Amino acid sequence: MFTITPVLFVAFSHVLTQSQIDGFKLQYGSDNEGASIVTLKEVAPELATQMSNIPATESLIDIQVLAMSILTEATKVGATHLYCTGEPTLMMWTNLYGYNTNPYKRLICVQSTTERKSVEVVNPDGSITKTTTFDHVQWREMF
Repeated sequence: MFTITPVLFVAFSHVLTQSQIDGFKLQYGSDNEGASIVTLKEVAPELATQMSNIPATESLIDIQVLAMSILTEATKVGATHLYCTGEPTLMMWTNLYGYNTNPYKRLICVQSTTERKSVEVVNPDGSITKTTTFDHVQWREMF
């Protein structure tokens, strides 16, 4: 029986939390095969920097070209899953292209779902300090 090892390609300006990493490996790995994670920053640092600094004046065509460049890198590493988040237009086009470009090798586009926990503390001067913690819950498929 032929199986494919799940590979999550992460196009994201930040680093994944250990909980997200463990969650992906638990959710998509198995006893016989491990799941791995590759980041855009690891394989194409210049492209990752470009993704993190998209000017508000960028055209739709430029965003679409950037989306295809990200997918090219994902393809090179054998990605089976894609996590792209950040600038909304880029995120939309990267996920749409990743899912629709090749019907025989569709990327499974995922998002990390989180539970938000918020605590408010009233300070002695009457001001309020609010602390919010986001805890990873699961990876949710988008399509």
